[in-house]
Amino acid sequence: VNDIKDVFYTFADKYNLEVQEIPAGEDWKEMVPPGSDYFIAEFENQDKLVFLCSQKVRFPLQFGREVLASEELLNMPRRVSWKECKISKEQEEHDVKEFRKSFLEFDPFKVDDSDSDSD
Repeated sequence: VNDIKDVFYTFADKYNLEVQEIPAGEDWKEMVPPGSDYFIAEFENQDKLVFLCSQKVRFPLQFGREVLASEELLNMPRRVSWKECKISKEQEEHDVKEFRKSFLEFDPFKVDDSDSDSD
């Protein structure tokens, strides 16, 4: 978790963002002034980093994507721009079918044929 936080801090410095660390269980909403641009990163230990942008500068829309796709984390620089993440219609349909198959056992709407009455 600390390594990931370090990368977030590095990118916060790059964009001159104010960062506040919120320990697990504490409310982050009091840290964000009304009308402010902000980004929250929550970690597996339930800690949060709240990134605030000054009113004079717009918050970088791709901030989270840029951090996660960085060389230090996922090393997927092409994924920083959403425009570079396009896939073909065929690939998208294939991915949907594969997801549906892998999700089937968790599907709450799945019809269980073993309970049906057979006459």
